[in-house]
Formats: sequence, structure tokens, C-alpha cells
Amino acid sequence: MESLEQAIDFVGGPAAIWILASVYFGSVILERLWALRHNPDYNNKDALCSIGLNLIGNTFNLVIGFLIPLVLYVLVFDNYRFVDPLPLALAIPLAFLINEFAYYWDHRLAHRVGLLWAIHAIHHSSNEFNHTTAARGFIIDPKVKVLFTVPAALIGIDPVVFVAVQVLGNAYGIWNHASWVPRLGWLDRVLMTPKMHKVHHANQPQYIDRNYSQVTLLFDRLFGSIAHIDEEPNPGLVKPTYDYNPLTAQLVGFRQLKDRMDTATRWQDKLAYLWRPPEWSHDGVCRADCPKYAGLSAA
Repeated sequence: MESLEQAIDFVGGPAAIWILASVYFGSVILERLWALRHNPDYNNKDALCSIGLNLIGNTFNLVIGFLIPLVLYVLVFDNYRFVDPLPLALAIPLAFLINEFAYYWDHRLAHRVGLLWAIHAIHHSSNEFNHTTAARGFIIDPKVKVLFTVPAALIGIDPVVFVAVQVLGNAYGIWNHASWVPRLGWLDRVLMTPKMHKVHHANQPQYIDRNYSQVTLLFDRLFGSIAHIDEEPNPGLVKPTYDYNPLTAQLVGFRQLKDRMDTATRWQDKLAYLWRPPEWSHDGVCRADCPKYAGLSAA
């Protein structure tokens, strides 16, 4: 148990960021070496764009995406928790379940709220699926997830334990963007394997808004958002973009949101695009970026 505590303290402590950086860049390098022999079509421009987006986004999101949520968590844990800190044997599995639940709903809202999708769309804008796309994000990415993690602090899960579980979950999330991992049989029905996550990145109608979870398929099953592979998933936005400049590529989601808003004349309808789901339209016309919902009337 002492060695487990030491491992948790290490992963959930100051080394957390360096661990994730090492996993990300190590995975990218090894996958690129693998591609030299197995994938001659590896898109270097897209990969460099994704790496650039990762560096820009993580630099600016260190405060918004990590430090502020951590301070809030510690504040709740120190002042408002209901019970004494839980033992590791109980804290770790509960932290995992709460983190999975929080990730699921943060991710699902990012797809189902117009403004949040404009921010999150950059992660889906690559037409490739590999390790470089794992941390492809917007320059400022507000995390709704923090609202779902507060219960972990209330029930006495130590901040270091929760951070350690998040770090390991994010490390797994880097791996599940691997281009070199084939289908894994029964594991594809239990875990968010690379092929199952590739489904999430696909632009075919049957795959849109599916497979939101990070590590397991538990909450996708519970909330009816699971999809298994029939045809090979085709990654990218339904309305593809081919911008390899990490500075201008940031805005792909906002450009597409503006295009939708520009179809309306009343300001009430324009504002509705900010909170309605991406396929919604004020006039009931399903446009090029929502084939799954073709025929849906405005509501």
C-alpha cells in the first residue's frame, strides 16, 4: 500500500504535466517511426498543425483548464467535504467512476451546445486519426467538467488521488488515438479502444455524436450514445477543413458557427445558434454540416 501511495503522490503531484507531455510526444514520435514502414500516406502537415495546436492550447489552458479547477477542488475538499478523506482502496475506484462520468458529460455538452461545439470542433477538424490529434484543442477551452468533479471533493477523495486518476485517464486518452492499433475483439465492446474512439471522430451519419467516453464504454451504454463499427470510420468534420496553419485553424468551429448564424435575419434566431445543437436551424433546413439530422424541423 505504501508503494501505491508513493505512485499516486508522484502521478498526481507536480510531475503530472510532465508525465502527460512525455506520453504525448513519445507516442507521436513512435507512431511516426511506425508510419515510415506501414503508412506512407502519413500527413506531416496535419500532424505538425495538431502539435502546434496542442502547444498553443495547453500553454494558454494551463490556468483555465488545470489550475483553476484544481484550486476549486482543493477549496471544496478542505472546507466542505462531508466525510474524512477516503482510504485509497475506495478513493481510487470512486475517483475513476466520477472522472469518467464528468468526462462523458463535458464531452457530450461540447458536441450538443452550439458555442461549445465551435470551441471543440478544432479537435475534430483533422482529417487524420493518430496520436498528434489527441491533444488538438482550442486556445481557450472552458471545462464544464469541473462542475461534475466537485462531488468527488465533497465525498472525501483527496485532490492528489483525483489528479492522479485524471492523469492516467488522459494518458489513456492519448493512446486511444493510435492509428496503428487494430480492432481488439471483445475489448472493443468494453473499453474506448482506438477503433471505438475513431468512430467518435468519424463524419458518417451513423457515427456522429457517439462514443463520448474516455476509458470505458460504461456511460455510453447507460445513456444510449454507443456505436460499434460497421463501415470503416472516416475522420474529420462533415464539412471538412484543410487548414494546416495552427493559428488560423483555431477558428474553424467559429467560422462554421458564423455561417449558420448568417442564415438567420432575426437576432433572436442568431443567438439561438449559440445554445442550440449544431444541427439545429431556425428555418428547419438541415444544411451541409448535419446529415444525421436531415429532415429535422426547427424547434
